[in-house]
Amino acid sequence: MKTWILSLLSLVCLATLASALEQRELLARHETVAVFSGAPFRKCLGLTTLCPDKCDGSGEFATFEIRGYLAYEKPGQYGDPKQGQFMVRVSDFNKQPVGDPQWRAVIQTIKPGDWVALTWNHDYVTRDGSKSPERPLVNLKKLSAEEAAELLKQAEPAPPAPKTPAGPRGVTPRAMAF
Repeated sequence: MKTWILSLLSLVCLATLASALEQRELLARHETVAVFSGAPFRKCLGLTTLCPDKCDGSGEFATFEIRGYLAYEKPGQYGDPKQGQFMVRVSDFNKQPVGDPQWRAVIQTIKPGDWVALTWNHDYVTRDGSKSPERPLVNLKKLSAEEAAELLKQAEPAPPAPKTPAGPRGVTPRAMAF
């Protein structure tokens, strides 16, 4: 019994330490109204030893065309500007689910052409001594056409989406944490 309690306490301490070691800096926050375009499979064309099956650049990416911005803030110098498109990776190269189950469940209930309220952050994350950007979803909610129209009356227009779907940074498809 004592061993079990000590093991449990160790796990709690490690979890607390891990969360204390992760730091997030908000670089930008995007609150938008968007249209779901689908979740096509994309194969990474990179040339690393991890490509295409272990690099996080392959898989199904839920793609949203941004139609209007309800709110945008850029407290960090290097925050993403307003976007015309946003992508979220929902499966890996082998079509196994990735990411937050809450957001995957919402994505599974929508079909191309559906309106959504979509909010994400652009964070700069320090974890285990390494620093990298992450763009986690904060809110994803299906909207009726009437709800979307009402919200768009208050929104600022989004920049145009790229002709060919670009990756999250506008270049190559990379993994999006959500």
